[in-house]
Amino acid sequence: MGIKDLFKDVTDLAKESIDSIQADLALKKEEQERLKAEMDQRIKNYTDTLVEQLLTPRTAPASLLINAGDDEVVGFTENFCKQLLLPANGLTATKIDMHPYEEKALKNVLKTFPTYNLQEKFLFQFKDSKGQLILLTTSNLYFKIHFPENKSFFAVGSIPREKLFSIAINKDEAHCTLLVNAITLITTPAEEVKTIDIVTLTEYLWRLSNNDFVIDAVHVDAFIASKLDPTTLEMVKSFLDPDEKLVYFAWGLGSLVAKKFIVCTSRKIVLYDRDLGAKKSFPYDQILSMTTQPSTVSFLDLSLTLGMNPNDMEIKTADAIETISILYAREAEQVINIYNAHKPEGGTPPTSNRPTNEPPQPGMPTAEPAQEDPIAMIEKLAGLKEKGIISEEEFSQKKQELLAKL
Repeated sequence: MGIKDLFKDVTDLAKESIDSIQADLALKKEEQERLKAEMDQRIKNYTDTLVEQLLTPRTAPASLLINAGDDEVVGFTENFCKQLLLPANGLTATKIDMHPYEEKALKNVLKTFPTYNLQEKFLFQFKDSKGQLILLTTSNLYFKIHFPENKSFFAVGSIPREKLFSIAINKDEAHCTLLVNAITLITTPAEEVKTIDIVTLTEYLWRLSNNDFVIDAVHVDAFIASKLDPTTLEMVKSFLDPDEKLVYFAWGLGSLVAKKFIVCTSRKIVLYDRDLGAKKSFPYDQILSMTTQPSTVSFLDLSLTLGMNPNDMEIKTADAIETISILYAREAEQVINIYNAHKPEGGTPPTSNRPTNEPPQPGMPTAEPAQEDPIAMIEKLAGLKEKGIISEEEFSQKKQELLAKL
């Protein structure tokens, strides 16, 4: 056999081998598509059955979960969020997103639930660490839960508000369960859900089902106290006069083990350092102004943080100016709102930073933007990275930019 014939034989064998491999790949792809179609059908069957059970519970309560109008429910939810959810809440540990701070959650909601309509109003979302969630709006309850046969897959569905009778959240030593119309939808390890989330969501759902939408100062004081651990509560009580009430509480940068925290009472703002055992008090009648200045980490894409970017809050009195750098934007905003509500009549109105797109008024002096130490900024960014608010890549990029300024 000549070289030419030998070369032809080798070429033919190679072609046959390639054809065989391609045929095998085609068969595997066909098999994968068949298996996927079978799995999709099983998930659909399971979801359809579950929706049918949710729509026709064995023992339906006498009334629906939501019995009020949309505007009333949305207004109550916003009030509840600011007065009862945010105080003493770990913003980086909570499983609850609630109106009016739903922007971040909506990014995934629109991907997860194709039937979600932006005309319906977001009320709250509970999401566990495995990606399971329920979302309640003024029109529907949506769910995304594990498919029991294979927890790598999810069943996604919804039921209309008119068929929603109850939502409950329970916790025992091993598990936290969330039930809709008395049917368990989400089961997650107990240690992954903070007690403050159980207490808060239970209170919200009870008020929603009973149309109890009035939250007064006594309720706020008692509810904040119920969310604090005994040691912290004892510290906080030592700050209060007999007739003084708690209005707000914020852990340093949302961490439940933070060394510093802020307390707003009916009379003052208190900054406390647990390591030093030291406090600074600012009675409302002694505060001349309060401002917030976004920390320079706000140059990050705020669509990733949305209200959870650190803010520097400045409290000005006749004797001093105190800069507080342990609050997220939504927390600092709430503290200033509380000051606005409690400052003495005729007092100096608090100031806030003018939006960057609003020109200064004629004759008004303009302030130079504050320059923050790049090393301090890197430390703040590291804290955000550890809490999972920014990625390792984002941290590295911004770190290099800050180091270049040294």
